[in-house]
Amino acid sequence: MKRNKPRGKAQMKKMRSNDEDPEEAKLSQLLFHKSKNMSEKLKSQDDSNSELDLKPAWTDDDDQNQVASNPMFKGKAQYADKLKQKFETMMGTPSWAKIKPKTGDEATDNILNRVGHLESKKRMQAGTGLKPKVLEIRPAQDANTDTKNEGPNIYCVEFHPKLSVALVGGSAGVVSLLSLSAQQNKKLHSFELKQWEIHNAKFTPSGTHAFITSTSRHRQYCYYDLIKAVPEIIDLPNLVRNTKNFELSRDGKYIAICGGFDEVLIFSATSRELIRRLKNNSDIVSICFSDTSDQLYCYGVQGEVTMWDLSTFRSYRKFYDQGCVSGSIITTSPCGRLLATGSGEGIVNIYQTSALKESTTYNPEPFHVVSSLCTKITGLQFNPTTEIMAIISNVLLSAAKLVHIPSYKIFQNFPTQGKDIGLLNCIGFSPNGGYMGVGNDKTRALLYRLKHYKNY
Repeated sequence: MKRNKPRGKAQMKKMRSNDEDPEEAKLSQLLFHKSKNMSEKLKSQDDSNSELDLKPAWTDDDDQNQVASNPMFKGKAQYADKLKQKFETMMGTPSWAKIKPKTGDEATDNILNRVGHLESKKRMQAGTGLKPKVLEIRPAQDANTDTKNEGPNIYCVEFHPKLSVALVGGSAGVVSLLSLSAQQNKKLHSFELKQWEIHNAKFTPSGTHAFITSTSRHRQYCYYDLIKAVPEIIDLPNLVRNTKNFELSRDGKYIAICGGFDEVLIFSATSRELIRRLKNNSDIVSICFSDTSDQLYCYGVQGEVTMWDLSTFRSYRKFYDQGCVSGSIITTSPCGRLLATGSGEGIVNIYQTSALKESTTYNPEPFHVVSSLCTKITGLQFNPTTEIMAIISNVLLSAAKLVHIPSYKIFQNFPTQGKDIGLLNCIGFSPNGGYMGVGNDKTRALLYRLKHYKNY
């Protein structure tokens, strides 16, 4: 692939040293609190903390009553902490009290206890899971309230994986980074890609870079460095006809590109080299990676789904999406247990991936069918806990539905009855499900607060 240096001001910025670039310093200060190595720190902290279970193995109520008081300390808890610290200083931490990293099975069990469609009965009875019918949701200030120059159509509202930041892009070719807060959403940085119509954007897992694509640039994508505030235009090989379908694997290792024909190209996201060409039986309308990034699902224009093993780059399963006349979009849940397809007839079929792997029939029965919309499904997204599935269509005004999982009932209070939110182009959730973003045809990146989820 060829790399095109940004022209004009962007080119001058790239020629300067990192320390002398005022735009870079400003963005680094706003995004990463003046620390140029923040991405590495975030990664190291995330890797170390995510594997630790900081909960005590057990708690003994008698311990709270047996701690002697001391007038030098405020309360029994402070005195108990001091005794513990003194003991560990003299004797060391006993081996049985050391925190050990979770094993693979323990981590899997923890995930399975959290995902919506595998919610335990005890947890549902206790009322801690997301309840069906009515969703606690309220409109927040538009994500792009400080800009509104991304274009009349907002095609991309992407949430940063580690920071409370949203990337908004639209038909005018302007990309904006916006800080999200309860008080006011503020612009951090924006840049324009001339003669581009921003169609899609994906953050890398570390959050230091973003891949941006356009429907008007057939053989190019933009690789944006958030720390340096520099967009870099990357030329793709002549094999690529367009970047209409552009997907980044969840682990950030692969890029899959399909231009609406029968071939999917797999690139390395780091070296940008072409790894493999995957030939399908029919033209592909949508692609998605599995949650573990080792499989690729290709959805054909006539409803045929091809499942590829990326360790061998061979297809191991094909099946027909029941009732589909014209395929539109395909996606997988973050937990990896569900595969959803949306057709041109407004039908969403949901399959269990485990059942698909075990079955050999070409016409499997869907696990569940959602038929609440009557027009082409153009957006399909699960929230991070697989408790909500969002469905949109850009054919009719306010055509959106939120589906509760595992009951598969439609939330009755979204969208608000009688309120026009325009034609919807995209929908997505923040990393912990606290926010939902929607792009429409009225220059707005709508933002909603989901009160059930406490964190961004």
